[in-house]
Amino acid sequence: MEHRTGMEMIQEIEEHMTEIRNIFVRIFNRMVRSNKKFSDIPFSLSQMKALSAFHEDRQYTMSELSKNALVKMPSMTEMVDRLEAEGILKRIRDTKDRRVVKVSLTERGKKIHAKMIGRRREEMSKLFGQLSSSDLNQLVAALREVSSILRKITNDEEKKRPGKRRAPASDEKQ
Repeated sequence: MEHRTGMEMIQEIEEHMTEIRNIFVRIFNRMVRSNKKFSDIPFSLSQMKALSAFHEDRQYTMSELSKNALVKMPSMTEMVDRLEAEGILKRIRDTKDRRVVKVSLTERGKKIHAKMIGRRREEMSKLFGQLSSSDLNQLVAALREVSSILRKITNDEEKKRPGKRRAPASDEKQ
């Protein structure tokens, strides 16, 4: 049995994470290329990212969208501005607190979002459809396990940040 130091294991973790990141980037780029022409609008990568931040048909605060898309608030604001100008998104003032701005998909936006998600799922099916049922089950189980472990360390990091008290998303202001 091989005896490895903690530092050697951390180095191997880093190598695997880099490899996995690169694979995910290639998969993502492949999906983006296939999604380029899913509507009459030539979407930029950032606009597609903003549309992907909508997981449900509901109103989101700007901070929720920023978190979902993993972008900073100023970038999300710019993306929403562009999509609002195209008639895909609309801003709505919260009725309880007029300082809070929420964003939702317009009817046109819902159709485009559904088309984009459908295309993405088609591309994922093509890609992962090459795997056997056993490989798919193994991949899902491994991804669940990795997600669970990584959530532990990222949640711990959030707790350790001094002065980073977060308000609930519904109370956040734009």
